[in-house]
Amino acid sequence: MSRRGRFKKTATPARQPMVRARFDLAQTTSENRKHWTNADGLAARAAISPAVRRVVRIRSRYEAENNSWYAGILRTASNHIVGATGPRLQVLTGNTEGNRRLEAAWRQWSSKVDLADILRTCVEAYWRDGEVFIMRGVNQRFPLGLDLLVLESDQIATPWQQSQLVDPYVDDGIRFDRATNELEFYVYDHHPGLNTPVSTLRGQWYPAREVCHLFRAERPGQTRGIPRATPALQTLPIMRRQELATLYSAETAANFAMFLKSNSPAIDPADSPSDFAEIEITRNMLTTLPAGWEIGQVEPKQPGPLYEMFQRQALMSFCRCTNMPYTLAAGTGKDANFSSFKGDMTNVWQPEVSVEQNRIQAAIVERLWQWFLESAVFVPGLLNGLPVIADIDHKWHWAPLPELDQVESAQAAEIRLASGLSTPTEEHARRGKDWDIESARAAADFGVSVEAYRQAVFAKTFDQQAGATASGPAESLVTTSTTAVADTAMNGAQVTSIVAIIGQVAAGVIPAASAAALIRSAFPLIPAANVDQMLAPFASVPQQSQVAPQSTPGTIGGEYTTIGQRAFSNNQKRIRKTLDDLATGDVSRVMAEQTLQSIGLAPERATALIDDALSDGVTDDELQQVDA
Repeated sequence: MSRRGRFKKTATPARQPMVRARFDLAQTTSENRKHWTNADGLAARAAISPAVRRVVRIRSRYEAENNSWYAGILRTASNHIVGATGPRLQVLTGNTEGNRRLEAAWRQWSSKVDLADILRTCVEAYWRDGEVFIMRGVNQRFPLGLDLLVLESDQIATPWQQSQLVDPYVDDGIRFDRATNELEFYVYDHHPGLNTPVSTLRGQWYPAREVCHLFRAERPGQTRGIPRATPALQTLPIMRRQELATLYSAETAANFAMFLKSNSPAIDPADSPSDFAEIEITRNMLTTLPAGWEIGQVEPKQPGPLYEMFQRQALMSFCRCTNMPYTLAAGTGKDANFSSFKGDMTNVWQPEVSVEQNRIQAAIVERLWQWFLESAVFVPGLLNGLPVIADIDHKWHWAPLPELDQVESAQAAEIRLASGLSTPTEEHARRGKDWDIESARAAADFGVSVEAYRQAVFAKTFDQQAGATASGPAESLVTTSTTAVADTAMNGAQVTSIVAIIGQVAAGVIPAASAAALIRSAFPLIPAANVDQMLAPFASVPQQSQVAPQSTPGTIGGEYTTIGQRAFSNNQKRIRKTLDDLATGDVSRVMAEQTLQSIGLAPERATALIDDALSDGVTDDELQQVDA
């Protein structure tokens, strides 16, 4: 083989074109260069440095102290999240008496230290400053000697910042492990902003079990918090500046009552000492002006039509980062209908409140409960019969948000109970109440036992006769009281029938004794004493004499041959109504027979009409037949 053949070239495959995909967001152009200038790749701790947090924190406080919108949002958030009484404790051990004893001790302590108000302050500081701290304190004036000390974030810091460069697990007064679990806190003895002659940088390290730290971590690795409204905090000064600018413009226009201007070319426009001179005007005067002069007035153009629109849009932008609906943040619903407001409260604000309550419960309330139990160990008899403090099962119930529609809420609770999706304990917990306490209180108000009251609630919930499954005397009390009302209650048609019978007695058509027998036969569950009481005022009414009508030859005999046309029509209507009520079940057969006979129908005729009404119905032609 020749040398040339040995090194024969092979065909090289064609190079495929390289595809390069690009994101528009990743491009830096002359149009967006300034906007993205401050974008960086710093870690959470570096981006939220102590210096940055201090500037953002003091500006947030400044706005909260000088802006009514911001102050109202913070107050509304603290009131809705914490509620009026704070979280309610429910101990769930097997010792009922011990549970109640411990719950009562917690209520007494939390009321003494005003725990609900402390939590509201913490929520407001947490939203405004980004974080808040609580330390365990000692005060023998309080039950169990347990007290709480609320600290602002300024008081948790490291006086020597260079230590953070040496120890990567220290961040401005907080020492943590690799997983950012808090280990220690450096707490100043006094607030750094205190204006008293004390050392504001002196402090010491406290273990994490002695301090509660509430903040919201927006990024992994974040150990300190920033104000909740940081993304939109610059909106508030803009709103205030526009408000002041509008006010100044309106004031400037109002300060000039009027001005004189020349409309004549003969007047020299050169400056003169009389320019901008002030003239005092007398009220209700009549005057004349020199030739070539006329009176003008500054037209007030503020507030313009866009003022309210801008304020509303700016507030909507601000409150969005707080997840608070605009209607709630503005404190008025004039720009929203009820359906929209209800949807915002249900889909936006209620989940936000639940998340914040869970965060507060995990960061603060559970730690306070642990401190409480550790102090309760030294109270004789308080923990008798209960498990060790680490095994005491419990649950927290937070106050619900204000009900938008109480009727709808009650109906929803009734459906959940009747369908087995909820229990009385859970429904009372939704309202921040205790079923055991409320049922005992209601039973005392009604004068029955707790068991009897609960049986009545059970019967009402599941549409059963109270006491159907019970055999004790307490249950029989409920049976008697509830079934008596249900069985003796009458509808409108039945009441009308009784009134008609009494009217016949008052008119002397039927005697009182016959009316009493008629009512008892038609309504056997009505007590005889009640029937006698209804007829007592008419016992002395004389009965009308019944004269048989004279039938003349050639005339048709029947029930209504001796009455006029108007009375005949009225009787037809009464017969029709009685038969219709019988067909629908509003009156009994006995009641219908007595009513038809009282109108004047013969017994056989009344029985025939009733049979027809119960079978195929009675036509109008049949009612117009007056033959007996």
